[in-house]
Amino acid sequence: MNRKQLKQNQIKQNQIKQNQIKQNQIKQIPAERNQSKQNQSEQNQSEQNQSEQNLIINMSGINKGYLLGTEKIAVLHDVDFQVAKGEFVAILGPSGSGKTTLMNLLGCMDIADSGEYFLEDQAIHQMPEEEMGNIRNSKIGFIFQNYQLIPTYDILQNIIMPLMVRGMTTKDAEERCMPVIRMLGIDNRLRHRPAELSGGQKQRVSIARALVGEPALLLADEPTGALDSSSGSDVLKLFGQLNEMGNTIVMITHDMNVAKVARRIVHIVDGYLKV
Repeated sequence: MNRKQLKQNQIKQNQIKQNQIKQNQIKQIPAERNQSKQNQSEQNQSEQNQSEQNLIINMSGINKGYLLGTEKIAVLHDVDFQVAKGEFVAILGPSGSGKTTLMNLLGCMDIADSGEYFLEDQAIHQMPEEEMGNIRNSKIGFIFQNYQLIPTYDILQNIIMPLMVRGMTTKDAEERCMPVIRMLGIDNRLRHRPAELSGGQKQRVSIARALVGEPALLLADEPTGALDSSSGSDVLKLFGQLNEMGNTIVMITHDMNVAKVARRIVHIVDGYLKV
């Protein structure tokens, strides 16, 4: 074989090698794309799972109505509502919009006609009434417009009541409550009765009672509705501080000025929730 033939053979071999390299690269591209898609899908699924795990409230397809004589009046329509851990959300709506009905469902004081409601990992829509009572006491701290304090109990007795219901001794309950009581500045009122307190002080007692059980959710119904503007402003500042401390808060109100202190506002109109 002469030199010219050797050179031609070498050129052919080089071309064959280059073609093989190109074919391998072409084959590798779809594999890399598939791997990238798989990684992205796994990442999305992981983020979705993490988001679901962080949800305190997860409502979907909630409907609720009440009988008026023989006719059933629909109040809530296909409500979807999610609240993540650490959020501060205001549900804003006028009278008759369905916000009180929604609050009763969120607080496990009523059950929906249809739909699903998970409070943390608990399927509330599948629970018997007795178990819902346990959930109310262990996972939800209620703050009401009219405080709902027991007038014959002193302030300390009102605050420790949820812990006593759980079976805690009076001594242990009082010790556990004191850090919250001091934080709220009502430690000098513990032996007074509710009638001896101002509206702002009563609401602080109500907040203390809600906090001592370390609930997953603070549920506040028109928390400034019975207060003057100054006391109401102080309570709303306190809500902001509690949220900054990591508390999850859902506040029901008809007042936009009150709702504005929340980090997120959802509107309810004629039983429809508008996120």
